Amino acid sequence: MQSAEPKNQKSCLVATLSRYTSAVRNMEHTIMLPSLLRDVPQEEPEDSFAAEGNNKDLYEYFLMLKSVRNVVESGLMPPDERKALSVPLETLEDSDPETLFHFHLTGLFSVLNNLTTSSHMLTRRYKEVIGLSN
Repeated sequence: MQSAEPKNQKSCLVATLSRYTSAVRNMEHTIMLPSLLRDVPQEEPEDSFAAEGNNKDLYEYFLMLKSVRNVVESGLMPPDERKALSVPLETLEDSDPETLFHFHLTGLFSVLNNLTTSSHMLTRRYKEVIGLSN
C-alpha cells in the first residue's frame, strides 16, 4: 500500500518524527491495559530488533517506544544519555533500539550544534567583511 505523501516528504526528518509520535500516540490510545503485555514475547520475525535476540517482552517494548516518543516530542536528551558519544559504534551493534536511538540522537544534536556555531561564525565574519561588525 502506497502512502499519499510525496516521496521527498517521507524522508523529511520532521515528517518522520511526526509519523512516529502519531503511531505511538495511537498505540497508547489502543492499548488500554499495557500490563496485559507483560511476559508476552515478541514473535514477529520481520521485526529486526526482535530477531536480534532482544529478550524484551511486549510491555517493555511498549515502555521503550513511549520513552523514545517523549524524547522526540520534548527535544531534551536525558542527562545520562549525553555521554553516549564516548561509546564506540561497534560496541552498540547488538544494542536495543532505544540505546541506538539515543546514540544517534546525541550524534545528531552534536552535529547540529556544530553547524549552528559555524553558521553564527560565518554570519559574524560576513558582517565584518561588509563593515557591519558591532
